[in-house]
Amino acid sequence: MGNNETKEPKKREQWSSSLGFILATAGSAVGLGNIMKFPWMTGKNGGAAFLFTYIIIMLIVGVGMLLCDFLLGRKGKANAVATYTKLFGAKFKWMGYLGIFSALLALSYYAVFGGWMIHYIINSFGTLANINPDAVGDFFGATVSGTVVPLIESAIFLAVTAVIVVGGVKGGIEKANKIMMPALIVILLILIVRALTLPGAGAGISYYLKPDFSLITFPVIAAAVGQCFFSLNIGTTGMVNYGSYLSDHEDVFKSTSKIAFTDFAVAFLAGLIIIPSAFAFNIDVGSGPALLFVTMPSLFAQLPAGGLFCFLFFVLLLFASLTSSISILEIYVPYAVESFKGMSRKKASIIGAVACWIAGIPVSYSFGIWGDVRIFGMDIFTCYDNFICIIAYPLISLVTAILVGWVWGKDNALGAITNNGELETKWYHKLWFFLVKYICPIFLLLVVLTGFGIIK
Repeated sequence: MGNNETKEPKKREQWSSSLGFILATAGSAVGLGNIMKFPWMTGKNGGAAFLFTYIIIMLIVGVGMLLCDFLLGRKGKANAVATYTKLFGAKFKWMGYLGIFSALLALSYYAVFGGWMIHYIINSFGTLANINPDAVGDFFGATVSGTVVPLIESAIFLAVTAVIVVGGVKGGIEKANKIMMPALIVILLILIVRALTLPGAGAGISYYLKPDFSLITFPVIAAAVGQCFFSLNIGTTGMVNYGSYLSDHEDVFKSTSKIAFTDFAVAFLAGLIIIPSAFAFNIDVGSGPALLFVTMPSLFAQLPAGGLFCFLFFVLLLFASLTSSISILEIYVPYAVESFKGMSRKKASIIGAVACWIAGIPVSYSFGIWGDVRIFGMDIFTCYDNFICIIAYPLISLVTAILVGWVWGKDNALGAITNNGELETKWYHKLWFFLVKYICPIFLLLVVLTGFGIIK
């Protein structure tokens, strides 16, 4: 590839406005981590105790590391590989390559889940509207164990993702998120009203909002760090790409704070739907993905207009997944366009989507005919997920914190956050740098060591 790796286009596209950037980036962060993972992580880690811990971690680690990615991206004005090379030398471009590879791997199983959601949406007013709650588990089993239909549905999910990415920043990504993000919030609010009016929901609300601080343990703190990390896409290099489209006059700190708040708000609202509903029907709130694909349809089947609520819920999930999948594919696309002569955005998007679909076949089959296949003692999906969440993303983010805090240094970092003096340096800018240099590396190292089982 040679020098082509750091080649930049003459004029890089930019977000049309701060609102467009905030909605697109919040859409990127909001996904299965908020809607699927946050409620059951909260449920199995002490409810409100986990929620309280998560808020603190979000403020310390989430905002700080997200801001690092945006600032590096804006400074580099290129894809992640070129940005790391330009700012820190060729010896750090491996971070960009690892981010691209991990992104395509993550999108491969995101697409599998997206296919399931499409299947549930299609069946919302049919099979799922009239199904006996006891039979929902069988429906889920039949859905995920198929050999042909799940692959077709995941291909549809990836095709929609690619079409939006082909449209570019303003015409595709920004425009789609301006529609999907507000729609997502509206659907959440509708479902919250129904969940909070269920008989017995009060116990779930208390569990979710009234903390027992004695339940805050080391594993709970580690779980909160990991969840924040996963939810905000910290370490994916995707936010470096999104930052590269930023204007040099954008108040990045203010925008980052709004994005982190939106991401948390969606997770919080999802918890308000799922946890009170689970309590109302005496269902284990820590039961994992089944809380969505088995438990929630079972609940809807017992409600008036259950088919409608099932439809709305899985449309919500699909929207959240699409906004994330767009940003994941966007990690690869600008690299391909800027690195390979003659590579168009359309061609790069199609190649990336096809590669993800092929990589997703083993993941899909791991829930069915390849369910007994083990790699390093893990099923195929867990192997993919562990590599991404335990090795790749934490490592990239940890090195990022070290580079910003100890290599880039205070003057460069504060210069970047104040637009080289265009904005007045505030106390919270200095606090941010202190956290990134000294505190964030500790928390991120905690995630890595916990993931490897070194800390328990």
